[in-house]
Amino acid sequence: MKPERSIFHAVFTREFYRHNASFFLLVTGLAAGFLRGSDHIALAELFTSNPLLLSIPFAVWLIYTLKVIAFNSEALKRSENEFLYTFILLPKIDQHSALLITLINQLMPAIVYGIFLVMIALQLDLMLSAAVIVIMLAALIVWATWRLHRSVQQPDLERKVHPVKRWFDRTFHKPYTIFFTEWILQRQPLPLIGFKAFSIAIVLTVCYLYSDEPYDHRLLAMGVVISATAHFPLLMELHRFENFHFPVLRQLPLKFSQRVLYTLGTLSPLMLPECGLLITYFPENLPATVLPESILLLFSVIIFISGSLYVKDRKLERWNQRIFFTAMALIALILFSIPLPVFIVVLSAAGLYQWRRMFYRFEYISDPINHDR
Repeated sequence: MKPERSIFHAVFTREFYRHNASFFLLVTGLAAGFLRGSDHIALAELFTSNPLLLSIPFAVWLIYTLKVIAFNSEALKRSENEFLYTFILLPKIDQHSALLITLINQLMPAIVYGIFLVMIALQLDLMLSAAVIVIMLAALIVWATWRLHRSVQQPDLERKVHPVKRWFDRTFHKPYTIFFTEWILQRQPLPLIGFKAFSIAIVLTVCYLYSDEPYDHRLLAMGVVISATAHFPLLMELHRFENFHFPVLRQLPLKFSQRVLYTLGTLSPLMLPECGLLITYFPENLPATVLPESILLLFSVIIFISGSLYVKDRKLERWNQRIFFTAMALIALILFSIPLPVFIVVLSAAGLYQWRRMFYRFEYISDPINHDR
């Protein structure tokens, strides 16, 4: 292996899998624990036979690619990796080959599942679906490689403010509830799109599973829990925005209920896609009461996570482990057929209690911007 490939493997590939070990454990546990081999084959046949459903794995691959791009971008910003900017002094062929191999290794889970779908499509004589899958994966690899190549060659590339946005900012007064949305879209648009696409894909897939077999409400509840916990990076960014980047909010003489409503008001527009999917594709065999309970369960998990963030400042890697075990514990309790209202009350009460008790005690142990991400 050439030296530049070894360096990129150590900085990007190995560190990416190490930082996201909890994420891969969660996906592996869900895939191996709740689906049999025949279920995986049936699901693959469903994806490849319907162009609309084929967009579901593509959405998941897109989210995963966005996650890879975001990680690579953050890795390049670290001071210990500044030497990578000398990479542009190497011959072009060495640059392109090293970057391409790095991204192929990082996207290997998506590539492996894509090969599985291609094999199923070929068995069903669905040549068009197989070709589309290959093209989609190749496009994602090329796109991610180009993004990393541009980041290495142009580390100080600045974004220009569009004239329409400048006019909008001068003309209209924006409410606080959209401050964070605009801030995160400017700062990290790709991760935001990735979190939302993954969450939407989970809800949509779970709702579609009810069209084949009459599962009870527990499957939908597990999907809602996974969808809610998938928003953790977004909730962490909102927490940092309110307590670090926009600290004046902490100094305002607001009641605790007003602070909670401000946060929920900021999150509610971002949660509309999931709520809309639950309403539109709600399984017909489930009681009507399960629909409002599922939506409330979604927000109760978010409230619980938001409150937990005030208990202690931790690095993202440590939080990922806690969120993983929290999701697994909730899924296990759901399998015991505990009523959903119990989850809603307990999670909301625990989250609000932690939020209220630790709000003014919370402080960052280090600069959140420079946290090990």
